Amino acid sequence: MEVKPLINEAELFVQLAQGDEGAFVQIYWYYIKRLYPFVLKMVHDEGVSEEIIQDVFVLLWEKRALLSTVRYPTSYLFSLASNRTLNYLKTESNHARILERYAKAYTEFSDDTQHALDFRESEVVIRQAIESLPDQRRMIFELSRDQGFSNDQIAEQLGISKQTVKNQLVTALKNIRVYMEQQGLFSFAVFYLLTRK
Repeated sequence: MEVKPLINEAELFVQLAQGDEGAFVQIYWYYIKRLYPFVLKMVHDEGVSEEIIQDVFVLLWEKRALLSTVRYPTSYLFSLASNRTLNYLKTESNHARILERYAKAYTEFSDDTQHALDFRESEVVIRQAIESLPDQRRMIFELSRDQGFSNDQIAEQLGISKQTVKNQLVTALKNIRVYMEQQGLFSFAVFYLLTRK
């Protein structure tokens, strides 16, 4: 679907800065069609892309009073989207934060005794999941979890980029989570066993 250009974008931003909701709606429907594929290309997840775009426009509205001085509206919005996307990717690359989500999910069910975990059995299953990882991914994961290496240290030791290390850790955790779920075990087992030293 062709996106028709806005008439006088800078003026619309000035109106938005003054709290004009109509200007906001025009900007929203115009830019969402351009920002969405931009974000999707980086995160490869439709749901996440939609959330990031919504965050961008919430931020745009919250900061509307500052917009009257924006000279290049398109660049400004793409910059907001880029920053929010990079923040998301940075968060996802930190496996401790990923695991915190699993801990939170477990807490919601902690009062239900039927979900009590046999950690010894879980550890065996997790080891099986780790062994099923591709060689490089398994090595990166074990250097991080078992030996406590930082991403920089792993990158240097294996001769790969820090971003590759981050990506492999994120993927490893997702692979392990899927494996655990297929075995019918709670994600909290992953949190407990992968974060303890």
